[in-house]
Amino acid sequence: MKTLYSAAVAAGLLTAALMPEMAYADGRPHDVTVKFCPAEQARTYPLESQRGIQSLLLQNVLVSHAGSVPIEIVGVDIDLMAGGEIKDTRHLAGADLKAAAAAGPRVQASGMMDVMAFQFCSGALIPKGAKLAGPALNRDEAMLVMGQPFAYKGARDAVRVRVQFVREGKTVETSASLPINSAMSKTAFRFPMTGQWFSAVGPTLHTAHRWALPEEFAFDIVGLGDGTRSFIGSGTAFSDYYAYGADILAAADGKVVGVKADVAEDPTTLRQPGETFEAYGERVGAYQMQLVASDINAIAGNYIAIDHGNGEYSLYAHLKPGSITVKVGDVVKAGQVMAQLGSSGNSTEPHLHFQVCDRPEPLNCAGIPVNFTNIELPYADYPRPLQSGDIVLAK
Repeated sequence: MKTLYSAAVAAGLLTAALMPEMAYADGRPHDVTVKFCPAEQARTYPLESQRGIQSLLLQNVLVSHAGSVPIEIVGVDIDLMAGGEIKDTRHLAGADLKAAAAAGPRVQASGMMDVMAFQFCSGALIPKGAKLAGPALNRDEAMLVMGQPFAYKGARDAVRVRVQFVREGKTVETSASLPINSAMSKTAFRFPMTGQWFSAVGPTLHTAHRWALPEEFAFDIVGLGDGTRSFIGSGTAFSDYYAYGADILAAADGKVVGVKADVAEDPTTLRQPGETFEAYGERVGAYQMQLVASDINAIAGNYIAIDHGNGEYSLYAHLKPGSITVKVGDVVKAGQVMAQLGSSGNSTEPHLHFQVCDRPEPLNCAGIPVNFTNIELPYADYPRPLQSGDIVLAK
């Protein structure tokens, strides 16, 4: 895997927005609220373009309880809406609800919410001092529901979460809604390299990127030789890899707003001859945690961030040391050579990590889907957005 960070914990980034509070029959306001992260919208990616099938991942839903009387959540309904009508519903109750609720306390107890706070809205999603629990909630406790995937045919314009809970013997429901945005980026992006490449990791649900909000629609791009391997020889030197040193191009016009250029590459991050996949995964996971603990952006290694306007920023990560030719403030044109492909930061082999986000920071952002304008997919039946596992021909 060549993901920016481990997908073991996938969560969101932005402040959650509340719907207006509902009231009890006696006029008391609800003390149970539903929040989303990201707050502005849930974004989709085509799952099968010719048949109009979309994929959506609802990253995080938090049900918070601020009242003095304990409650018991008995059901959570996630509705996908179109024109005010329910088109799809997932009902969590009983064992399913308990399993969903149990994930939050485990993550909180592990310390991951401190080490990788950006994945949980950096304190905006989960109130300070709140204890994750559920389905039973006492005062200042909350239930976190993570990573709910959906596939559907046609259009959906909102996701609504309805929470049923029992308080003082009465069953009450509260809800909140989030818009669904199925559009691609406003900016027209070209592929950031030319020639033939392999989309090793992309927005498809069976690969790791989709489960983490910053890189939900990101790509890890590698080079392949005549066979299926990405390197020659033993693969223990960066120069063994076909992709290493390839030119990295600006994917669209814009202004450089972020550069990191002084990160050395570490050849020990490569898989060693005879090392099992499991042992390597454990070693790389420990290395990821070291990087995150040292600096929130360290896993990106050397990188360039470009502002394209429209609230869209492209990121080019794991670049080769000494190869970056642009600086903050430079204006770049689409197709301009900016650096060379490398393996700095959290990289299991030389590759380019490319993503588009709503902020310039590598991690404190929400991903935006891209449909490249200058590619052909020789093994696809028709033109469509790039998926994990595709061979790409970029003009």
